Amino acid sequence: MKRIVNLIFLFIFTSLFACTSDDDLAEIQQTSSSSKSNSSSSSTDIMPVTSDISSQWKYDSSTDTYYIVGVVYCDNPADESYEQMGIYVPGAYMNGTRNSDGTYTCTINSSGEQNGYNASTAPIVIPVDTAGYKAMSAPTGFSSNVTSYTKKGFVYLHAGCRGKESSAPSAVTDLKAAVRYFRFLAAAGKLPGCTDRIFSFGHSGGGAQSAIFGTTGNSSLYNAYLEDIGAKMEYKDDIMGSMCWCPITNLDQANGAYEWNMGQTRSGLSSTDQDISKALAGKFAEYINAIGFKHPTTGATLTLSATDDGYYQSGSYYEYIIEVINDAVARYNEYNGASVSTYDPSDATSLSTFAKAYKNTTKGLGAFDAYDGESRTSAGNLLFDPEGVWSHFDKYLAEVVAQYVPQYKSVFDADLAQKDKYGNDLDTRLGMYTPLFYLMNNNFYYAKGGTSASDVAPYWRIRTGIKQGDTSLCTEVNLALGLFSCGKNVDFETIWDQGHTQAEDTGDATDNFIEWVKQCCQ
Repeated sequence: MKRIVNLIFLFIFTSLFACTSDDDLAEIQQTSSSSKSNSSSSSTDIMPVTSDISSQWKYDSSTDTYYIVGVVYCDNPADESYEQMGIYVPGAYMNGTRNSDGTYTCTINSSGEQNGYNASTAPIVIPVDTAGYKAMSAPTGFSSNVTSYTKKGFVYLHAGCRGKESSAPSAVTDLKAAVRYFRFLAAAGKLPGCTDRIFSFGHSGGGAQSAIFGTTGNSSLYNAYLEDIGAKMEYKDDIMGSMCWCPITNLDQANGAYEWNMGQTRSGLSSTDQDISKALAGKFAEYINAIGFKHPTTGATLTLSATDDGYYQSGSYYEYIIEVINDAVARYNEYNGASVSTYDPSDATSLSTFAKAYKNTTKGLGAFDAYDGESRTSAGNLLFDPEGVWSHFDKYLAEVVAQYVPQYKSVFDADLAQKDKYGNDLDTRLGMYTPLFYLMNNNFYYAKGGTSASDVAPYWRIRTGIKQGDTSLCTEVNLALGLFSCGKNVDFETIWDQGHTQAEDTGDATDNFIEWVKQCCQ
């Protein structure tokens, strides 16, 4: 019965709560492309994990791409319709012999080259197309969209994964299982591609789960979830790099960051709501002052100081945020011959002035977890309930609720006390889905995490449009700061005058990602 209910939620809530801009990723869709192929069919023949895939390949002659779909990547899938993958390989890396049924038997061509790569050096890219933390369908055939990557010599791994209706950490668990199974097949000589060169990429909710994927490599906290679905535990799930456009992540602090960054753009608030907005901003300031972020250039500790407006618009962290904004302005002016004015980092009104002009709120108080005790309608509310229904998840918001609207406290208390079938409480699962949990050594906020809790990807590219109310600018800034603190290679930019999209200063997002992967592999 629970599975039926979850499937109903899947169809209803995916459409209602997905971020509206996440359709920009050029990825494989569930339906097949109209591209000409000499394979017998584009329908999915599901193969159990013990299958020898060598004789099950198909071939698209117009793009010289071998591909296989319907590969189940775990022994005990929770939802086999999602937990299967498709693999798309440049023809140069395979020796294929056509079978009588139109499929191909393939062996690896160790001497073939494509764009300077070969079967042993080719990077592997994994799309994370999960707008609003929705499920990602497994591919059922060939799509010409993959050729942007295969023509550049990349192996394209499209792994379907469960969504928020299945509760965190299901999606990233699935992606990890797919990587482990790919490594299993590669070790057996069944697949080309360098398994030390795996990169994920995504936008918004997909950017968030790309970031989680990149920070949680080989985390033991995922073991029970991986073992439950029958993942190949003898193989690892860490990756080399993560591309994140506008990641809606670090949800543990998202409500407070939203108010600190944009709360002053709200109008018509009751006195209680105004108090709640300021209290959330204050909670975020407490976090900043305790977490230990350092300026990536000077190494100075970043902190916030109280201001008369109640929003803590002062201090070195505040000045750094203005610095990030001004950097976006400078690049925009340079690339476009424009003359947009910059902001004074020492002026406590600068962030408010910027936000009112370019970053107005689009979400209510408790932006990712409504505070009133009943209106639990965000992706986060569904993401963290162990039964796949709506529940609150922000314990810092709960503290504010207890102070200003105590009539809702009992609802928060009940929601926050829930445990999943593995005995993990909400705080543990929220940490597992918070990149900074793995990047910052802070026993108060991330007692079970820290830099020794996982193998974080060494390479990162983060891009975000600055003109959006979907999330605070602090979301991407803090992710970058956490990565800088761990000594990772971070290419981070906010893009002026662009919104919640695959924002880039110049060029095409896909081309820029491909070039970045190439640079990482040099």
